[in-house]
This record gives sequence, structure tokens and C-alpha cells, in this order.
Amino acid sequence: MATFIVKKTTELSIDEKKQIINLFNIVFDKNRSVEEFDNQYLNNPMGYSYHSMMIVDDIIVGHNSGVPCYYYVNGKKVVFACNIDTMIHPNHRGIENYYDLMSATYVEYKNDRVDVVYGFPNDNAFPLLTKLKFMKNVGRMYTYCLPYRIGGYKKSLKYLNWLSRLFCVMCVNVSMIFASKKQTSFKIEKDTDTYNKSRYQRMDGEYSRVVCKGVEFVYKIMNHEGVRTAFIIDVMGKSSYNFCTAVKYILKNESANFDMIIYPGILPFSITGMIRIPRKYEPKRFNFTCKRMSSDKELDKYIYSIDNWDINLSNYDLI
Repeated sequence: MATFIVKKTTELSIDEKKQIINLFNIVFDKNRSVEEFDNQYLNNPMGYSYHSMMIVDDIIVGHNSGVPCYYYVNGKKVVFACNIDTMIHPNHRGIENYYDLMSATYVEYKNDRVDVVYGFPNDNAFPLLTKLKFMKNVGRMYTYCLPYRIGGYKKSLKYLNWLSRLFCVMCVNVSMIFASKKQTSFKIEKDTDTYNKSRYQRMDGEYSRVVCKGVEFVYKIMNHEGVRTAFIIDVMGKSSYNFCTAVKYILKNESANFDMIIYPGILPFSITGMIRIPRKYEPKRFNFTCKRMSSDKELDKYIYSIDNWDINLSNYDLI
């Protein structure tokens, strides 16, 4: 018989942390350490996260977590929680256990006065979350990219690397000519001061934060599915000029270290220094979901339209 309990990160014992990490490593075939666990769940404005645990015979066999933070919705500061790391051991999976695990988390969200919960479920979790009404579908992020070395993505095209490099340099330089400095404002934005102070201490904490020509941005270079990829995590101040500046900086200073630049997000302008991949060719679907938890129905006017959100890789835990 399974039991379900919820604790904050600061309330977890060392043994509970190790059990959650062991479960994570089994389910996701990773090798997360205790240090990375603490980085992931303690580095937020509140200093803790929520942990719903499914326990069978004193062993944690299921886990769901939420990372709290502050957002502004139409100028009003509210509490959000990013729901992440939902996992159940293969021997204990089932719709009832999944429902009970998620329900326990949501009770804690309400008790702790979280206003909105959001997440980026993969294609397996997406139908469950929406059909069980834990989340509503808000939309999908686009993927913007620049294939600097096409041979890094497809080895058979290595002989075209010189052409793809030339194309990328021309693309960003021409984009700079037409790029507008006008910044877009969004109805829903992170409280940047409190959010960014701890966000880039998560995971392994290895992010590149740069200010170039007055433009601040964050990126991370890593091997992603066999491709050396420079992920643009966030650009502070969304404008064509700022994005082109970030892309040009990475091309100039990191060209030996990556083969492709990628930025997942939603941008209301077309000039970015990158190419927006058509939906049918996207390598990954970035599903975006959320749900209002508070009684403030005014939030519904804004949170269920993806165009109102300033979202990208900074908003969750993929990188």
C-alpha cells in the first residue's frame, strides 16, 4: 500500500534526498549528485522546493517537485511554481499512483498560497496532465537555430561546413542591419531581480553570463544528443537587436566550441539572427502548460495565452 507525503527541500533527510536521487537516476538514466540536487531545489527566491513522495515499504518509488518563484502578471507580483521531475519507478507505475502523487503536490501548492503552477511536460506526460486536469495546454514554444557547422548535425554534410559557416556569419550581420532596438513587454514576466540571482546556480552551475554592448544574456555550451550546441538560455530585454548581439557574440567568441546555436522560446519579432524552425521539422516539442491555483480569476485573462508569456529555457529545468 502506497503512502503519499509532501515535504519542502529543507525538511528532507539525507536518506530521503539520496532515495529521490537514486530514483531519478534510474528513471532518467542520469547520474545526478547530492550537490546537483541541492543546486536544483534550493536555488530559488524562497530557498526551498516542494517534494511529493510516493512511499512503498519505506522506499521512495515516486516523486514530483515544484520550484517556487515570483512573477509579474499584468504588473501584479504573484507566486508561481514550476512543476518538474515527475517520476515513478517502473514497478509502480499506474494512473492511480500518478494521480495521487500529483494531487498531493497540488494540495501543498494551495496550502502554501501558490497562485499559478506551470510546466513543460514531454510528449508522454502532456496528455496525462491535461486529461486529468492538472494543467491546461497553453501552447508550444518555437525553436530558433543557427547551424554553424552543418556537419556537426549530420556528418555526411561535413564537406559543406565552410558554406554553413559563411551563411551564418552573413545571416547575423545582415540581421543586425535591420534589427530594431525596441524592446517587447510581456503581460507575464519573471521577477528578474529575485529570479536571476539564483537561477544560474542550478544544475552544475556552469553558465556563461555576458554583458556585450549593453546587452545582457546567458548561454551554455554542451554536447546535446551528439551535437555541440550553444543554447541561448535568456536575453534580458527582448528585442531584435539584443538577440542579434547575443548571437554575434557567441559566433565571434565561441565558434571553435559549438556546431549549432539553439534558442527555444516565443518571440513576437522575426529578426533574431537565427532561423525559426518550421513545426514539422522541430527536433523536440516544447509543450507549455499551466493552471491557476488561487481564487484570483483575473489571472485567467493572461495565463492561458502563450503570447502573454516571456518564456524560454530560463523558466525551467532542462538546462
